[in-house]
Amino acid sequence: MKTFKGMLFCASAIALGGSFAAQAQEDENERKLATVTVTGSAIAGSPEDAALPVDVITAQDLKLEGNPSLTELIRNLGVSSGIDGETNQFASNGLEGTSNINLRGLGPARTLVLINGRRQTYAPYAIGEQAQLFVDTNTLPSSAVGRIEVLKDGAAAIYGSDAIAGVVNFITRTDLEGLEVGGSFSQFDGSDGDYGLTASYGLQMGNASWITSVGYNFRSEVPLLEKDWAILPRAENPVGGFSGISNPGRFVPLGITGPIAPFNVNDNGCVALGGTLAPTCNFQFTQYDNLVEEETRYQIFSEYNRDFDNGMKFHIEGLYANTDVPEWKTSPSYPPQVLTSQFVPTTNPGYAAYTAANPGAFPAGTIGSLFIGRSFGWGGFPGTGGAQVGNRAYESYRLASDLTGDFGESMNWDLGVSYSTTIGTRSTNDTYISAFAAGLRGFGVCTDPITGADPATGTVPWAPGYTGVLVAGAGACQWFNPFSNGIAASGVTGEANPNFIPGLQNTVAIAEWMTDPSFTEVTTSLLVFDAVLSGQLGIDFGGGAVGWAAGAQVRTETLKVEPSALTDLAVTPGPGGTGPYAFLAGTNASDNEQTIYAVFAEAQIPLGDTVDVQLAARFEDYGGGAGSTFDPKVAAKWQIMDAFAMRGSAQTSFRGPTLNQIDGVGTSLQFVAPTSAFKAVDQFGNPNLQPESATSFNIGGLVDIGGFTASVDYYNFDFSDPIIVEEQSSIVNAAIAAINAGNLTSPILSRITFQNPLIPSGAGIARIRTNVANGPDIQTSGIDFRANQVIDDVFNGQTLTLGVDGTYVIEYVVADFEIEGVTIAGGDRVGQFNRSNFSRSLPQWKANAFANLEVGDHNFRVVARHTTDYADERPAGQRGGVGETIEAQTTFDLFYNWQAPYGIDFGLSVVNVTDEDPPFAAFDLNYDPYTHNPFGRTVKVSFKKRFGPEG
Repeated sequence: MKTFKGMLFCASAIALGGSFAAQAQEDENERKLATVTVTGSAIAGSPEDAALPVDVITAQDLKLEGNPSLTELIRNLGVSSGIDGETNQFASNGLEGTSNINLRGLGPARTLVLINGRRQTYAPYAIGEQAQLFVDTNTLPSSAVGRIEVLKDGAAAIYGSDAIAGVVNFITRTDLEGLEVGGSFSQFDGSDGDYGLTASYGLQMGNASWITSVGYNFRSEVPLLEKDWAILPRAENPVGGFSGISNPGRFVPLGITGPIAPFNVNDNGCVALGGTLAPTCNFQFTQYDNLVEEETRYQIFSEYNRDFDNGMKFHIEGLYANTDVPEWKTSPSYPPQVLTSQFVPTTNPGYAAYTAANPGAFPAGTIGSLFIGRSFGWGGFPGTGGAQVGNRAYESYRLASDLTGDFGESMNWDLGVSYSTTIGTRSTNDTYISAFAAGLRGFGVCTDPITGADPATGTVPWAPGYTGVLVAGAGACQWFNPFSNGIAASGVTGEANPNFIPGLQNTVAIAEWMTDPSFTEVTTSLLVFDAVLSGQLGIDFGGGAVGWAAGAQVRTETLKVEPSALTDLAVTPGPGGTGPYAFLAGTNASDNEQTIYAVFAEAQIPLGDTVDVQLAARFEDYGGGAGSTFDPKVAAKWQIMDAFAMRGSAQTSFRGPTLNQIDGVGTSLQFVAPTSAFKAVDQFGNPNLQPESATSFNIGGLVDIGGFTASVDYYNFDFSDPIIVEEQSSIVNAAIAAINAGNLTSPILSRITFQNPLIPSGAGIARIRTNVANGPDIQTSGIDFRANQVIDDVFNGQTLTLGVDGTYVIEYVVADFEIEGVTIAGGDRVGQFNRSNFSRSLPQWKANAFANLEVGDHNFRVVARHTTDYADERPAGQRGGVGETIEAQTTFDLFYNWQAPYGIDFGLSVVNVTDEDPPFAAFDLNYDPYTHNPFGRTVKVSFKKRFGPEG
């Protein structure tokens, strides 16, 4: 009887279950696992004998699931929570084009990602709200992957820091002979389609092999307007992409005398252009944004292996990957963080025309007004009439090699070196603070946009005593018109503006003069030297010889930040010290590195025929403030009877701060509830960080009775001093409480920049400072479960496999902690959206069920995926009074695969057959991007053709 290993996994694939995952059969070309080095150990063995919960996902498994992207695969796994890989720009904060893995919801920085057992450098940009660097899993072409080994257990004793939550090891194929080409095309409603092309060529030359794989992927742009659930009226979701700082905006008249109370003047063109009065004009910036950005990716991976007659083996591999997001769409402009410089004199032509058309709109005595709004909004950006465009790009290189051999029959040696580097660039447009102020006063284009000064005199033309020749609106000087009478049509619908007055529109020249890209280039690199000895001792406890391994590692990490002159705070501090831009903060150039030294030892002890024990320990030295650590681990598997076994492990783990966490400043855009708008949250590194550590254990039972297999594992992690980014919402709430109590000297107020420093209020928040810090202790535990039944000889001899798997999170308890002397309450974060804190979404359980039918060369699979409901823990005011519960969701997927004649594989998949929309969440795009798939029904067709001995 032949069954497929992939049939032992639930449809989610290849879900993380028990070690029996490695016991099912697989494609014959993959059957090389019996004497390999298994992830989680440095000793050659087999997954079947391992005491650790290692799951092996082969290329065959992936094929039966429609060859999902890694992001799709990881999102579906019960063991993963809070995935950043497929998020929109309001959740990813500039990480478009990258993907990561987050086991146990502990953060992607705490899952170690390996390629052929060796480390890969971090992606250059960290997750904005968490300051966590991660390995970009988009760099490896899918056609190069032979299998993926997932260790859902702490492994710092073997691999060192980062392996707190587990390890994901991508192992490339080495057995291909001949040429293999493939392609896929997928589409969902609103998309023009995504496609991928792959090609692999392998040479098997007796004692040597050379295999090269290339990949090309293209994703088409999908505007949010293509999804009716993504753009909702303000009445249905007040926090669904709305900002009270709009264009058209509002005006605060100045110079009024007498008993007239201060008041606002709303531009009466708001509603005609698409805005909502509530009570001031609200701008829905998401109407200009994309659900998916256009993205192009190239990948190439090549490796050479050689076995020498003297027993030595040589391996070398190279990787190149290029990801380009060339037209990253965003709002026509961002809201200024400080509005006090946006003075509009009554001589502004737009002002004069507005008062002529609306007599009495401004009270008598008005000498001008403050414009409470942004530079461009409902009319789009001049010249394009739509969004502003930025870009993101990544280029990665990797070269790794190792040489292995033996000292007789009892000892092996392994020497390895690897180097990887990634260069990332981000370009995002913003409006100059001083240029905006100068344009409103009639000195646009003719003055310096960064300072607003007359280039000839170095002073601003509206300053008292100015002696230059510039005149507002004369010669080269242009007015910027903030009124709706300068907008010809809606930038979203194209409908004409009835209030438009020809000749008052803002020119492309002044728009381009007022804006420029904030640009950074960040480079990471990693150089690793490994040396390992392993073998067998002449000791036998009744189950075979004791295996052992010992080794040393030296790795050097670098992080170099190179901002453009305009983004470099040392070069262009701007009028407020945060840079020249109205919204985006600048950053500092830096060039840092750290070297980490480690030694480890491991022993595998077969105690009789039924018990295997693994002992391991590692000493790692970061130097400096992070210091050193000693981390032991013990794991065991007890085969109580043929049908039942138990396994367990316990270990300590350690992770020092990464280079981005101890230095520099970054900015993310986050919704700040009291302002009803996105605000800039500046994040500062902390050179005084202490390392984080964890104690964890896992215990489980395994059942194997004929065609039935099952596993249940209980896991428990206890974190100390986790490195976090302080929660901006906690800072804001504490600051408002201090203001309401009249405590205007509270240290917490130092974390906030107010629009009017003399009159602090929640609504007047301009920007917020957060620090990277050692946070509160975290305790999390849960249960992984899986069961599969293989039924042979059904339907005239066919094989049917039924299965279910899932993860139930028992607790995720965060302790109380302090910020500037203010206690921030913790609590259990399971079953929450967690938008009010540093955690990610944590549904209490996720489960999947599948049925797989193998009919000769045809394979049919149906999958049901379920995520339970969970609460939006934020107060009603912070979520707009809606979305108290994010509803449960169940979707169904269908997969068909035909192993056709002439070496052709054909696949057809329909994901989310019933076209379910993602459950509503009070977030910018009305769904939780960390948990749910937003695309709806997706149809994918794929093929693969082999030329050569296998074809």
